[in-house]
Amino acid sequence: MARMSYQYETSPRKYEPEYTTRKKTTKKVETKKVSRQEAERQRLEKERIKKLEDRKRKTKQLVLVIAIFGMLLSISYREISIMEMFNQKKELENKLAVVEKENGQVEKSIKEEESNLDWNKIKQKATDELGMQVKAATPIDLEKTDNVETQTKFIKEEKISLLEKIVSFIINR
Repeated sequence: MARMSYQYETSPRKYEPEYTTRKKTTKKVETKKVSRQEAERQRLEKERIKKLEDRKRKTKQLVLVIAIFGMLLSISYREISIMEMFNQKKELENKLAVVEKENGQVEKSIKEEESNLDWNKIKQKATDELGMQVKAATPIDLEKTDNVETQTKFIKEEKISLLEKIVSFIINR
């Protein structure tokens, strides 16, 4: 088909060829003649194989889902147990703080009682309410000198000859 109109500038139509060539190729498809029973059997076999593959794929997916669920369950159980231990720790710390506070109060009250302690009042209560008696004191007279010797004796060894020992022995008899 020839174009009769003039195309301005660089229109793609201007550069198109005015003719087209078409090559028609015909391929012959060889088909095997298969009986209907054989075709049905092959179709059923393909369906069975496809079902088996679908089952395997679904089984893998199910195992994967169960594995992921199990991992999430174990992680959540671990986190919960950690939280419980943390709460127990906090409770024990609170109890410890209460006990320490009570101990401080008891120590303070003990110190107050000790500061208010009067031995004369205790002695009077013991004698009046409990019937205790004061034991008569027996005075002990101690000398003002110590019983410790202040002088030290040095023992000097002199070298005495055998003859002097004999003479001193005879004289001292």
